[in-house]
Amino acid sequence: MSNDNVTSISPLTAIIVLAAAVGPLAALSIGSKVADEETLERARAGLQNATPTDRFAHYDSLRSPSYVSDKSITDITQGSGVFTKLQAAIEAAGAEAMLSEGGPYTVFAPSNEAFSRIPADQLQALLSDKERLNQVIAAHVVPGRLSPTELMQLESAPTLAGDRVAISVPGMIKVGEATVSQSIAARNGVVHVIDRVLL
Repeated sequence: MSNDNVTSISPLTAIIVLAAAVGPLAALSIGSKVADEETLERARAGLQNATPTDRFAHYDSLRSPSYVSDKSITDITQGSGVFTKLQAAIEAAGAEAMLSEGGPYTVFAPSNEAFSRIPADQLQALLSDKERLNQVIAAHVVPGRLSPTELMQLESAPTLAGDRVAISVPGMIKVGEATVSQSIAARNGVVHVIDRVLL
């Protein structure tokens, strides 16, 4: 066969043909990488800005900016069998009015189980000492409305007792040595259920 019949391809034509063939593959590869990075960035942002109801089961949703609950903090502590010992402490301290009408407050509310960790004689002594009881109640109340998501971004929070309570997130949110198990929206704040009394 003669070389005269072989069509010669210029280097420029070869580069154009090669670019046309490889270009879409390169674009697909780069596009996929960018999409993956974008997806990861959106996932990170979603975790950082996740609304509390994405992480906790609530009696009342914290998702609504108007705070759908029409109950006060006192209504919540009075109306649940989980907080009978806490409510007795609130009444003994005379803090009902503050938690009913004041605020907004974030309350770390020990459950009955939390109070049962305190020896009976020590609990009785605490309930009969109004001044100390007031300090203990105040140590469980933080000014402002702090959702679970907001708590996760803090290392500590100032309490009405005048000190700061440590906050950490080693899995579940911890307040001091207590673990938050539930969060409840209130008209005048947020109630976070904890499993230990902050003494």
